[in-house]
Amino acid sequence: MARHLLVATLLIVALGAACAPSADAPRLDVQQLSESVSFYPRETGARWAYVRDGAALDGIRYVETVDGPTVIDGDVWIAFRLVGGGQDVTHYRQFRSDGVYLRRQVRPGATIDFDPPIREMPGQGELRVGLTWRGETVADQRYPSAAPGLQRITVPVEYVYTVVDSRPVTVAGATYDVFVIDRTVRQYDEDGAVSDELVRTTWFEPFVGTVRHENGWFLVETNVRSAAP
Repeated sequence: MARHLLVATLLIVALGAACAPSADAPRLDVQQLSESVSFYPRETGARWAYVRDGAALDGIRYVETVDGPTVIDGDVWIAFRLVGGGQDVTHYRQFRSDGVYLRRQVRPGATIDFDPPIREMPGQGELRVGLTWRGETVADQRYPSAAPGLQRITVPVEYVYTVVDSRPVTVAGATYDVFVIDRTVRQYDEDGAVSDELVRTTWFEPFVGTVRHENGWFLVETNVRSAAP
């Protein structure tokens, strides 16, 4: 059962709820960053809020915020914290000339390190329809509160990303020009057989960020301003 926890941590799911605002309820106050963002936004303070497909706009939101740089094993990584619907997950990423890399994922009771880091996105000059990139890593999963023998598990993982389309989409009244990216993650057992497979789709707009989260959430609010020419 513990070997299936990796795929579970890659899926962050929750139920949404709606409530009617009162006349005296606080009003929406959107504050934008004071600086232009990067092609792959990672500036400290950047914020994106999502809701489930079909959920009310004033229902439960899943909010991701760039907390800023931190040091892991002597290297600087940028922390992205995602909260909402009972979730609290932090991803540690590094932005290099050849793409975006995921080094660590932390959630209550679990830390997962990827060695080598997962290449989540290609170099910005490479991003185009038809592009495929892949890799292999080992997920070092640590569960301090688990039963003896289950506190640390290492699992081989293979991943494949494909940019399948580029198109305009309208979400919550805003229009974005997104790349549609499919991701397949395969987890292997001791015999080298596939024990789990996860397929997810995201929408990404350069200089804005993720418009459709891989869990089926959609962007409804952000303080990121596009710096696209």
